[in-house]
Amino acid sequence: MKKFHEDMMIYILLRFPVKSLLRFKCISKVYYTLILSNTFVKLHLNRIRTTKDEFVLFIRTFREEPDQLKSIASFFSCDDNNDLNTLSPDLDVSDLTSTCDTIFNQLIGPSHGLIALTDSFIIIVLNPATRKYIVLPPSPFGCPKGYHRSVEGIGFGFDSIVNDYKVVRLSDVYWDPPTDYPGPREPKVDIYDLGIDSWRELDVEFPPIYYLPCSEMYYKEAVHWFIVTETVVIFCFDISTETFRTMKMPGSCTFFDGPRYGLAILNGHLTLICYPDPMSSIDPTEDLIEIWMMKEYGASESWIKIYTIKPVPIPIESPLAIWKDHLLLLQTKRGFLISYDLNSNDVKEFNLNCNFESLRVVVYTESLTAISRISEHGTKVQQF
Repeated sequence: MKKFHEDMMIYILLRFPVKSLLRFKCISKVYYTLILSNTFVKLHLNRIRTTKDEFVLFIRTFREEPDQLKSIASFFSCDDNNDLNTLSPDLDVSDLTSTCDTIFNQLIGPSHGLIALTDSFIIIVLNPATRKYIVLPPSPFGCPKGYHRSVEGIGFGFDSIVNDYKVVRLSDVYWDPPTDYPGPREPKVDIYDLGIDSWRELDVEFPPIYYLPCSEMYYKEAVHWFIVTETVVIFCFDISTETFRTMKMPGSCTFFDGPRYGLAILNGHLTLICYPDPMSSIDPTEDLIEIWMMKEYGASESWIKIYTIKPVPIPIESPLAIWKDHLLLLQTKRGFLISYDLNSNDVKEFNLNCNFESLRVVVYTESLTAISRISEHGTKVQQF
């Protein structure tokens, strides 16, 4: 390799997966310095990719005892038969679960290969390829005695202006009287900057978040949720400008008391999944799933319906993600994972189950992105 020009050596190394590159660091100081350099990391991040480079991270929770939960993170690739292949042993992330309720556990991202895992109170940022992670310090912003703070949404992403990663936490603070009426709502926004290892408050208000399991989507340096105005709309927070905005949904997918909604990425576009309310008593033969794609991001008039899926034979709780641009991953009412092939209409059930409504999925591609530690006294980066 010493006979090759450095540019040629970089070109060759860019074709290797992260696992191999991490091993190549041990060859020499030259390789070590090159592979960990910001230039190489960015080149590797922006190299040409295909859906074969996509992997999935699952988080699922089991109730071992009435008051004891166990959460597991699982990493998979997919073969040509659309079967799951284990990338690495399951990771016990039980410390992530700080409450007895797992419905609000979320996976957010990826952002340059980094993913945030959260149960709203404990937040972990990890790189599944390098197996590095950091547990964020708790937000110092609580609420006065006699009040209750309810975390309504979490976001994570990259700020290209300051070249930094951020976590945003949306909360509502209520007066907590000994009655059923919680009192007036006061919205709060907290921002955590990974580059300076610090929380700060943002002086901005937001409407109540309409929680749905397949939301909190990161796309185009913005985090997306749902809110209800006169209809259901997509609510966005731009990581760089730290401002909120809204986007309209397709006209037939705006009803609060009708179908449920989820967000995904398909062929590089923001995608809306309209699916039947799992609590509805509608005849299963009418339970269609519609998939809409926003051809031009931010232009509500560019929504087009690309799929209408006939009822699948297994009752569905919620969609989870779209993988490899043709596999719609869904969670069944029994807590199992199934896939629906958008090309062949084949349905496959996997032996991957969990506690009711606790299955979460994020699709990612591997990267060398480092989780920086700004000082020896800062939050510690750990290895799993």
